[in-house]
Amino acid sequence: MDAPVLPMPAPLCLVTNKDGVLALNPAALAVLQEVAQPMVVVAIAGPYRTGKSFLMNRLAQKRTGFPLGPTVQAETKGIWMWCLQHPRQQGVTLMLLDTEGLGDPKKGDSHNDAWIFTLALLLSSTLVYNSIGTIDQKALENLELVTQLSELIRVRDRDKDGNNSVEREDEAEDCEFVRYFPSFVWVVRDFTLELRVGERPISEDEYLEQVLELKHGHGRKVQNYNGTRLCLRNYFPTRKCFVLPPPLGTEECGRMEELPEAALAPRFLQQAAQFCNYVLSSTRLKTLPDGRALTGRALCMLLQSYVEAINSGHLPCLEGAAAVMMANENAAAVAAALEAYTRGMRGLSLPTEPAQLSAAHGEHLHEALIVFQRRSFRDRDQEHQRRLMEQISTEYSHLQEENDEASRQHCKALLAELAQALHTSLARGAYTQPGGYRAYEAERQRLLEGYRQAEGKGPKAEEVLNEFLAERRAEAEAVLKADNALSEAEKQLEDQKQQAQLLEQRQKATAERERQLEALLEDERNSYAQNLQALEAKMKAEAESAQRELQRAMEAKLREQRELLQRGFREQAALMEQELAALRRESNNNSKQELAAYIFDTVRAACDLISTLKLSKLAKSRGTAV
Repeated sequence: MDAPVLPMPAPLCLVTNKDGVLALNPAALAVLQEVAQPMVVVAIAGPYRTGKSFLMNRLAQKRTGFPLGPTVQAETKGIWMWCLQHPRQQGVTLMLLDTEGLGDPKKGDSHNDAWIFTLALLLSSTLVYNSIGTIDQKALENLELVTQLSELIRVRDRDKDGNNSVEREDEAEDCEFVRYFPSFVWVVRDFTLELRVGERPISEDEYLEQVLELKHGHGRKVQNYNGTRLCLRNYFPTRKCFVLPPPLGTEECGRMEELPEAALAPRFLQQAAQFCNYVLSSTRLKTLPDGRALTGRALCMLLQSYVEAINSGHLPCLEGAAAVMMANENAAAVAAALEAYTRGMRGLSLPTEPAQLSAAHGEHLHEALIVFQRRSFRDRDQEHQRRLMEQISTEYSHLQEENDEASRQHCKALLAELAQALHTSLARGAYTQPGGYRAYEAERQRLLEGYRQAEGKGPKAEEVLNEFLAERRAEAEAVLKADNALSEAEKQLEDQKQQAQLLEQRQKATAERERQLEALLEDERNSYAQNLQALEAKMKAEAESAQRELQRAMEAKLREQRELLQRGFREQAALMEQELAALRRESNNNSKQELAAYIFDTVRAACDLISTLKLSKLAKSRGTAV
């Protein structure tokens, strides 16, 4: 399980906005990079001094946290971040982003209002817009930043758009915003009107939809009237509205965090609770358009790419930033998976038996693939997974070599220890007298029996013993020749026994090598089988996730198209049909591409396996190990 979010007792400034320049706070980035859990990100924006920070503190279930001020001076500058354990989702981090108020007259230059709003939107999975009074034309004009988003954001880098660039030039990129943008929640503070249309009561959501109704016509006034409304309807996958009555008297309104709950209006508290309940229960994980959930590390890289682009005078490119992030995260996933494998394998005590080493390899390879799958993003050509398998194969080979050498040294030391009695007797000349060969052979058999009974000798047990016996062949011949108690016929028979014993031991050493080679081949087969199984599972999960996100985008477009048709906006509905057709084409193409990619990689992996088997068989025929 991913580590829990680090304790963060108070918010930190994440993005500073000073003298018209955006900058990232290293301390906040360091905290964000340590968040390995998936994240739910809630951002709030709106005019200054409208109580945004109060709502964020309520979401954090804290009385204080984000600064609230009792004066007309705006308290929040830039974007402030607070990472907390999600109160309703285990293993998920709740990230709250409080932004500086729009339209603060003390700023003088409001150019960065658009960038602060854009960053909050791009980072969040739910964007809360907080305003005061009612949703009238003035309120919508204050939100005209949404009409500028198509001029502030690029979905893809047109210079690297490949073969589809000509086709995509005809498609407005803002029609794809719904796949990248968060859910939208409009909170209207100090709302004192009755929610009615004539005599009929209406809900808060109906109130918002009524305000966002479009006008028929094509004149400039109609276009200006419909501009913000169309963007709110088309860019965000879902929209929701909450109206909150005044919390208390005007004089006390700026000091709400200092007052007890009982001092606040019950209706205000009830509505605030409903707002928090909706946001905490309905906000989705922050994901890429293909549905892959983002961690703090990934979000940090996206933010750095966005701010770097803004400060260099370029527009943030959503696909470009995601591509850089995915490449970095996939490289990190390879490193993390390899570290998990190495840590597990290096825990073995060498020498160990080949079967134990093989079992540990299979177990820790499985763990490494799980680590990689959890952390990696869409690896379309499987470049990083193949790199991981190559590095694990190399690490396993090194470990086998170390195990062979440890086994060799251990067996030599064991034989040297067991042969001490033999060496002592030889030094004393105990075997030079008549009957000495029988005593020598009896001691040598005790040595061999002790060696074979010893455990933990590792993969080179027979090979080292074969070398040991071959090295002592001359010694045994000398003792045999010096024993005058044996006849020439008996000596010849004993010499034949020695030769037969040496031949048998050579055969055992050869059989040992062949068993290890077969085990190595089986390890290769199992490794490739695990790799293919993990690859298939990941590609299937990614394809399903991408299809769900496409379906979600299509459902949002279909909802909007139905409403347009019901209200007689057939021209806009026809344009929406073009967007839906593009989404359907992408859905069909994704399915075909995923299948083709899987078939291609399966065939390539199978060819790699066949090549390995051929190489191993060639090595076997030459009597060498792979």
